[in-house]
Amino acid sequence: FAAALELQSMGGKPRVVASHNLQKEEAAQSYRDRCDAVEVWNSDTEFGSPDIVVDCLLGVGLDGEPRGSVADIIRWVMPNNPPLVLACDIPSGLGSTLFLAADATVTFHSEKSGMNFADVGQVVVAPLPWLAETIDCGPGDVLRYPPLDPTAHKGQRGRLLIVGGGPYHGAPILAGRAAARVGCDLVHVAMPRNAVDRATWPDHLIPERLRSEDKLGEVGKDEVLKLIEERGFDAALIGPGLGREEDTTEASLEIIQQLAEAGIPTVIDADAIYSLDEGTWPEGLSGVATPHERELRMWLWDEDPSEVIASDDIDPESRVIVRTGSIDQLHGLEGRYCQATGGHPRMATGGTGDLLAGCIAGLLAQGMAAWPATRLACHLMRVAGEMTAIEFGPGLLSSDVPPHIAKALAALTAD
Repeated sequence: FAAALELQSMGGKPRVVASHNLQKEEAAQSYRDRCDAVEVWNSDTEFGSPDIVVDCLLGVGLDGEPRGSVADIIRWVMPNNPPLVLACDIPSGLGSTLFLAADATVTFHSEKSGMNFADVGQVVVAPLPWLAETIDCGPGDVLRYPPLDPTAHKGQRGRLLIVGGGPYHGAPILAGRAAARVGCDLVHVAMPRNAVDRATWPDHLIPERLRSEDKLGEVGKDEVLKLIEERGFDAALIGPGLGREEDTTEASLEIIQQLAEAGIPTVIDADAIYSLDEGTWPEGLSGVATPHERELRMWLWDEDPSEVIASDDIDPESRVIVRTGSIDQLHGLEGRYCQATGGHPRMATGGTGDLLAGCIAGLLAQGMAAWPATRLACHLMRVAGEMTAIEFGPGLLSSDVPPHIAKALAALTAD
C-alpha cells in the first residue's frame, strides 16, 4: 500500500490486489485506506497484463508454507509469467516449496540467509530507521550462552589454548583469567620459558612452558603445533604479548594455518594480527580477529571487513572482525553488524584488550559460534568495567576486572 501511494504521487495508476478485506495492523490499514482503489482477490479475479508485479504478500515472518488466500494468489500469479517481479523483503514463500521467484528484491535492514540469486534476482538492501541503540550488543546476548549441565564433568565446558608471551608475559595471563571467568574449564597458556618463569600464575591456569627462551620462534612453534595435534583443544587464542619480530610473526602464521586445518575456532589478537597477509582472512579459519583502529588500518587499509571475511560455504556466524576501541564495532558475514557502547573511561587502560580476547576465546571453547560469542563478550566487558570502576574508580587496573566479568555474567544469567 505504501508502494502504491508512492506510485500514485508520481502520477502512476497502480492496481492493488489484497488477500483480505482488512489489515491486521493499524499502520497497514491506514496506508490501505489512502490508496485510490484496492481489489480483494477471489478466484474470478483477472490477472490482466501488468508491466511489473510488486510482491508484498509475505516477508521473513512466514512459518511453514504459504496458506489460504495468500497461497492461492501465488498460484494465480505463477502461470501468468509476469514480465518482472519485484519482491519486498523476500520473495513470498521463499524457503518453502511454494514461492514466487523474483527478478529483483528490496530487502530491509540486511540481506537474509538463504537468499539465492536464482530465486531473488538482484538484491538491494534498504536501511530501516532503527534507533541507534538497537544495534548495540546487550543483555539479550546472554540467551545464547550454553546452559550449565548438572551432570557435566571437568573439561566439558571447553579446553582453550592461549599462545602468547615472550616480551610481555602479563597479557596471556590476563586473557586466560578472562577465559576462565566466562566459564571455560581448562585454560592452557603456552609461552616461551623465560616468560613462564617471570609470570605470576593463578591456580586455575595451566602453564605450557615452551623450550624457546624469549620469543616464540621456530622451536616454540613446533611445540605449539604438537600441542594442537595432541590435546584436543576446543578453541585457541593467539597473539597477546607475542612481540613482532620476523620469526615470531612467521611462526604465528604457521600456527594459525594449522588451527584452520584442524577446524579449531581461533581468536587472533594483538601482535598475531601483524602476521596476517594484507587484506585477507586466513583461508578456512573460523573465529574472530580483534584489531584496534591502527592494527585494522595496517591489516586491511580501506577494505570493508565484511568483504574480507566473506565466504559462501561456511556458517554465517563463524567469522567476525572487531575493531576495538571506545566503541567496539563488530563486522560479521551476510551483513551482520553491531557495536558495543557504554562501559567506563578507565577501561582504556592497558590489558583490557587482552581481557576481551580471552572472553571471546573462552566462549568459543564452550561451543558458542563466533558472532554470538563476540557480541556477548563485548557486552560483558562493558558491564564488568562499570562494576569494577565502582570499586576502584580512577585507580582501576585491568587485573581488577576478571572477577567482575564473572559477576556480570552471573547477573545476566540470573535475569
